[in-house]
Amino acid sequence: MAHYRTSGFAAIGSALPQRDRPRDWLVWHFTHIDNLPSIARAGCLRCQNHQEPPVSVALNKVKERRAFTTVAPDSEYPPGKSVADHVPFYIAAKSPMLFVVTRGHHDYSGGDGELVFLGLTIGHIADSGVTWCASDSNAARNFVEFSREVSSLGRFVDFDLLCRRQWNNTPEDPDRSSRRAAEVLVLDRLPLTMISHVVAKEQAVLDKARSILDATGGTRRYLVMPDFYYGQGAR
Repeated sequence: MAHYRTSGFAAIGSALPQRDRPRDWLVWHFTHIDNLPSIARAGCLRCQNHQEPPVSVALNKVKERRAFTTVAPDSEYPPGKSVADHVPFYIAAKSPMLFVVTRGHHDYSGGDGELVFLGLTIGHIADSGVTWCASDSNAARNFVEFSREVSSLGRFVDFDLLCRRQWNNTPEDPDRSSRRAAEVLVLDRLPLTMISHVVAKEQAVLDKARSILDATGGTRRYLVMPDFYYGQGAR
């Protein structure tokens, strides 16, 4: 695995993510370590509308928006599905939402030390038979587009911004933070056997994750990667 330390944008193999090779990009779902036992018992990651985690790190107001944002990348997509009907994965691990969670908010103040990332490639998702799509920005945004065209994802999302450290909005570009939050959405659930990478900030948390997930099947790499997380304060 190779990744941009600035953003957590990663790909399998020895080369950094390439615009024309989106199948190799790794995408990431982060959750609290205390949620892993229930995830392991279910054998899958479930969408927000099917399972509320024991420890939620999400902003409640964002969860509400996601429940009412319709996902419709094309006419053949299952109708009437909201963002909350999907399991979300960020393309760049160091997302704006991770920054908010790290700093703490009124719905969660536990920091990032017990957060774990569960990852897999876009190619694996596309080939697996699950129903999925990508968003070009935060999927709960008012003006968001969705796509299932794997080959064009490098042009559909803001590839350059996904590589950079800074993603703050500016007067000239007031949507930077939203575009940095581009997602891959998997409808309903994703089997744990598809997860190929598990990342934690500290070894003790990674060891706990391994002890929970090893019995669920599949082959995974377990990695301690502090640079997937924000430091004290600044992006």
